[in-house]
Amino acid sequence: MKIVFLDFDGPIIPAQSHMPERAIESKAWPDSVEALNRITDTTGAVIVVSSNWRSDGLHRMHELLKSWGVTGKVIGMTPILFRKIDSLWRAASRGEEIAEYLHGKTNVESFVILDDDRDMEELEPYLIQTPFDVGLTEKDADRAIDMLTRAHDVRLA
Repeated sequence: MKIVFLDFDGPIIPAQSHMPERAIESKAWPDSVEALNRITDTTGAVIVVSSNWRSDGLHRMHELLKSWGVTGKVIGMTPILFRKIDSLWRAASRGEEIAEYLHGKTNVESFVILDDDRDMEELEPYLIQTPFDVGLTEKDADRAIDMLTRAHDVRLA
């Protein structure tokens, strides 16, 4: 199985989609959605939502992505994790949440992370960081397709 870990704000909802003169009802940027669809259509990769939007639940993620024109199959969401540091709880990094999702899965052949942040820790080599103001581009899609078509070791500690 090939997986695209998908953040929404940045990769498919860039800043330009919020500009009044360009605003569209769905908020997802059509060019970015087209690039995402090319990734999933070309590689057969499935989508796992890693966006903060996932707190709305998997059913809502399916509805939103479909309404935005995303054609890839959504199979799940990363867990929302917190870590206790001293006596305080803090949100875990996106990389920790993705690593937790992957932990113990033996059927993952390759994956890519589409995000505008860099908090991936040991998973940074799998990150395609999209500029928040531009979103996912065709060049990013080319890189993602290349990464997904090359199997890599996904065993994590």
